[in-house]
Amino acid sequence: MLKALTEGLATPEICERLYIAPNTLRTHVQNIMGKLRVHSKLEAVAFALRHRLVEPPKSDDSLF
Repeated sequence: MLKALTEGLATPEICERLYIAPNTLRTHVQNIMGKLRVHSKLEAVAFALRHRLVEPPKSDDSLF
């Protein structure tokens, strides 16, 4: 789930990828944020990247 957040996926995309309801996603994100002691999804992503819990997303060369 943190990986999906670091990729910048929107809630519907994450729910579709994980086959879960939006309320379930919200609960999981809130639990993760509590365990990491952060107050936002952005802080959770920054924490995960800083502590190498997830790999940074690969740059997409096709955008340039």
